[in-house]
Amino acid sequence: MYNNQKPRLHALPQQSTQELDELHQKIRIHRIRIIILALALASVCIIAVNVVILYLDRITYTKYEVVEQLQQADTEAAEFEQYCGNVLKYTRDGAVCSSLSGSIIWNQTYEMETPCITICEEYLAIYEKGGSQIYIMNTEGLQGTINTIIPIQCVSVANQGTVAVLMEKSGTSYLHMYSRSGKQLASGELHIENSGYPLDIALSNDAQKLAVSMLDINEGNVKSAVVFYNYGAVGQNEIDNIVGSYSYSNMVIPSIRFVSNDRLLAFGDTEVIIYEGKQKPAVAQEINISEEIRSIYYNDQYFGLVFNKEASAKGYHTTVYNMKGTEVLELDFALDYTKIHFLANNLICIRNENQCVLYTLKGSKRFSYTFDRNIYEIMSGNGQRDYLFILNGETSRVKLTNE
Repeated sequence: MYNNQKPRLHALPQQSTQELDELHQKIRIHRIRIIILALALASVCIIAVNVVILYLDRITYTKYEVVEQLQQADTEAAEFEQYCGNVLKYTRDGAVCSSLSGSIIWNQTYEMETPCITICEEYLAIYEKGGSQIYIMNTEGLQGTINTIIPIQCVSVANQGTVAVLMEKSGTSYLHMYSRSGKQLASGELHIENSGYPLDIALSNDAQKLAVSMLDINEGNVKSAVVFYNYGAVGQNEIDNIVGSYSYSNMVIPSIRFVSNDRLLAFGDTEVIIYEGKQKPAVAQEINISEEIRSIYYNDQYFGLVFNKEASAKGYHTTVYNMKGTEVLELDFALDYTKIHFLANNLICIRNENQCVLYTLKGSKRFSYTFDRNIYEIMSGNGQRDYLFILNGETSRVKLTNE
């Protein structure tokens, strides 16, 4: 016989509102403590990392350990450049692109008394001032050659192999644009009596913009101009494709460079001018220079100027700026240098035939050494202590040390 009576459910005693509030308050306090602890630990980690970075940044290495060494028979006539993570060597007889381990990627022969190179990302052009041949190369090797009938003055290459060529003959300058296969894309003439004498040219990475630095000396008055051409859709609506022209009295501008697709640096003897713009570059910043510039050096992030110190003081002074024209470093150094440049890791390399000093952008000396043979080039590797030393007779992959 079954009992059909339903089971009774006994209600649990309810917590008071005060007890619930106290419980929630304890949970909030616990969470706040966890957050404070996490923030404290994160702050300690950040401080520790910064201390380590600061410590490492201030270490000066005076020795190096050879990780891998390659024997070579280079001469002082050879020039070297770091190119897309590889080593580019060029002489009057040809150019060789090799990996850091020494494997040859490509080898191009030519005959030039004084070869010059211009590089934009994966493309480079090899030419000789006063010559008539241009070799267009990329990381895979030869992509095309160009033969001119007018002597070449300078060349600028874009990131797909297009080149701008400045030529001069009998008082008339000629500007030509070529594809990497040698097809002429554009041409023009610059007559000294009308527009002045062209000192330098610069082609943007995408080959859409071309800048020309002009010098005009009329009745003893010096006047310079930077003229911008646009060969895209915007420039087609302008007379002679000119989308901007900027004139400067009592200044000479011997060097101009596109350091990115939309930014150009103009190095004058009294100013450094930064132009920016995707289609029509305009002046973004002007830096007045009161002393004579001894050297310039730059990459796509920074540019530096070197000056002689006062006559009573020995050595040199360099000032480094970012691409907004803001000063990031002032540095005095005593090394009587033959070359100063940025390495791929943004360290400043100052060297002569057998001495080298590396500085960080905070002014700390990273490495200082006197070699027992001639230095041809120094290149940075993957780590802060990894470098490639190209010396007379050998190329060495090294790690900086004090041991």
